[in-house]
Formats: sequence, C-alpha cells, structure tokens
Amino acid sequence: MRNFLCICLLLIGIGGCKQGIPSDIIQPDKMTDVLYNIHLTDGYIGTIPGQDSARRVSASFYKGVYQKFNIDSLSYTRSMNYYYDHPDVLSTIYTKITDRLKKSKTIEDKAQEKRLKKLAAIRKAKRDSMEKADPMLVKREAAAKRDSVAKAEAQLKKDRAANAIKNRKDSLIRVAQMKKAQKAEEKRLKENGKKPEPAKKELL
Repeated sequence: MRNFLCICLLLIGIGGCKQGIPSDIIQPDKMTDVLYNIHLTDGYIGTIPGQDSARRVSASFYKGVYQKFNIDSLSYTRSMNYYYDHPDVLSTIYTKITDRLKKSKTIEDKAQEKRLKKLAAIRKAKRDSMEKADPMLVKREAAAKRDSVAKAEAQLKKDRAANAIKNRKDSLIRVAQMKKAQKAEEKRLKENGKKPEPAKKELL
C-alpha cells in the first residue's frame, strides 16, 4: 500500500513539473493563423516581378500581418525559434496550415472556373449580338472561308503543274546527256576500229 502511494505521488509530481508553452511565446492556435497569413503573403510577393520591387513592398506586407495579430517581428522570431526547438508542436501547426491552404486553393479554383465560364458566356453573347445586328456577318465569314479554300486549291494545282514541268525538263536533260555520252562512245569505238553496240531505248 505504501509503495502504491509513493508511485502515485511521484506521478503527480512529474505531472506538476511539466511546463506548458511559455506566455511570451505565441500560442499554437494563434501561431497557426499567423503562419497561414505569412505564407499567403509569401505567395503574393512571389508574383511581383523583379526582386527589387518585391523586396521594397515585402516589409510593409509582413508588418501588416504583425499588426493584424497584435504582435511584432521580435515576438514572431522568438516564437518561431521556440517551435523549431519543439518540432512535434510545429508539425501539428503546419498540418493545420496545409489543410487550410488546400481548402483555400479549392475555393479559389472553383471561383476561377466560374469567372472563366462567365467570361465565355459574355463573349458568346457579344458574338451572338453582333451576328443579330449584322445578319450578313455569318455569310461573309463563310465566303471568306470558301475563298481561302479556293486559294489553297489553286496554289496546290499551280505547284503540281510547276513540278510536272520541272520533272519533264529534268527528264529531257537526262536524255540529252545520255545521247551525248552515246555519241562520244560511238566516236571512240570507231577511232579504235570497233563496231558500236546497238543503243538501248530509254523509257521516260
């Protein structure tokens, strides 16, 4: 019985000695909100073109976050150093931040999709309005397409005709070269006293 009481007192003593997060440290729930806003600010500053421009405005943005949560850069830095020394607590904080960022991204993606659909509807309505205001617009567009196709077909026929003429000329040049070479060979054979072989017909 005495041993049991000693063990209970020892456990109570250990529990009483366990310290919570110091009062001069930003508490986890508030730190979650602070870091969430800090990361949103980081993301926005990252979209600003030019490092100099981003550097000039970043201080004012971070100062705005500090003022929003009634803290300063010193207490923020001190709290971050504390949480770096307590990675289990910091991990829990960042798990919550990650979940919030994912939800924010999902909401923003849906909002962006709605904006794009609305913009497409406005463009379609504008196009339909123009067609109604100018009933000849559709006919002119169709005529322009037909003209484009006709021009392409005409150019294709022209290219084919040019290629046919070129191939014919190349063929005639080859025949002339072969005849010239044949005559030269016949002349050489005559000079050597040999009878030339009958010329082979060349199919064009």
